[in-house]
Amino acid sequence: MAKISINLATGTLQKAEIIAGIDLGTSNSLVAFIDPDNKPMVINDTGKGRLVPSIVHFDAAGQVRVGHEAKDLLLTAPAENQPHSPIEVSAEILKELRKRAEHALKTPVNKVVITVPAYFKDSQRQAVRDAGRLAGLEVLKIINESTAAALAYGTGLDPAQQKTIAVYDLGGGSFSISIYKIQNGKYEVRSAIGNSFPAGNDFDQAIINYWIESNRLDAAATTADHGLMQQLRLKAETAKIALGSQNLFNEKLGDIWCTLDKQTFEKLIAAMVAETINSCTQALADANITLAGIDDLLLAGGSTRTPYVKEQVAAYFGKQPNDQINPDEIVALGAAIQADIMAGNRSYISLPDEDVHIDEALTPAAAQRMLDEARAEGEQLAYLAGQFIERHRFVLTSMDISGTREILDKLRAALKQDDPAIIRQFTNELNEFTRPFAARLMKN
Repeated sequence: MAKISINLATGTLQKAEIIAGIDLGTSNSLVAFIDPDNKPMVINDTGKGRLVPSIVHFDAAGQVRVGHEAKDLLLTAPAENQPHSPIEVSAEILKELRKRAEHALKTPVNKVVITVPAYFKDSQRQAVRDAGRLAGLEVLKIINESTAAALAYGTGLDPAQQKTIAVYDLGGGSFSISIYKIQNGKYEVRSAIGNSFPAGNDFDQAIINYWIESNRLDAAATTADHGLMQQLRLKAETAKIALGSQNLFNEKLGDIWCTLDKQTFEKLIAAMVAETINSCTQALADANITLAGIDDLLLAGGSTRTPYVKEQVAAYFGKQPNDQINPDEIVALGAAIQADIMAGNRSYISLPDEDVHIDEALTPAAAQRMLDEARAEGEQLAYLAGQFIERHRFVLTSMDISGTREILDKLRAALKQDDPAIIRQFTNELNEFTRPFAARLMKN
């Protein structure tokens, strides 16, 4: 029999150890748990809300702020020229989520399940595990965001019922379309396509570009002004959300008119939304399923709140999406259910192993995607590693620096080739070589 204790916040009985589910998102992050009534619930810490902006601010004194506090400082103290690794930033976000969970639940949280975009490679998944470890958490499992969404949806199904569902997931920093077959508690991934473009942040950038052009601003000078760009990004996000319920957004930022009507906004994002629809066509072909074979359409990610997105997706699939679960929360709720499975409950549910990335079939389009993704990942890591050793050159050993530079040279040479395997080889090698001393420095 499992041990039980009393939750001081609710006065109800609960398991002695809570395993939380975390949606570590590009734009916002959330943490969820299974409540005493066996239902998944996103934590709403008093006065702070459910969504935690995935923003971290490091000031000159070493103080760290996360979430809304950090977002407020984007304008007043953007902290330029202070590069930090994705692992370091993610660890701070995870620390904040853990703190909020422990404050709300009045109990320690040491173990978690974390979701990642479906296109994340092995090195990126390992980086999430490393971030969890730096945050003092044991990451029990990594699952894809789309799988978490399908899990949140499918737990209410009759175990004997068979359904094929499409999960259209458009967040702030990533997009994926996944086809699942659910039967007898087993989740089978029939196909999945994901990438970092297009996404909600790209919608924001399209709005910014439009304002630069309509105000006849110098594009190069505007882009170089980091403070102004931060203000424009926040204003573009505000406009995007406002146009979900109104036809015109009209505000001023200094001398810049930030005017945008709904029709123009939809024209700005039309090509990007069409690109996601093309991915849906490819996913159906990969799964060998027709549109008529999709029983339910599920939306995940905050950008699916955009009416134009919802309309286009519904028109393509020929059915209205299932919107019974908040698209901002569905991934975190699914992560909490996976955490409950890891705790030994819901043993009747069987999910695919997603702790490692399984490459898709090598069609020409897929091969090009693999190359583009490998290059993007390699270029990002090369930049961050170069910045890291420069920033910490006075405390790193000569072997740390020379070894990093040697692998960097190999990676940069590989980036000029058309072989994703070689690029990944040196990307992983650089990750593995720098991980020990990067972790050591971040703990100090």
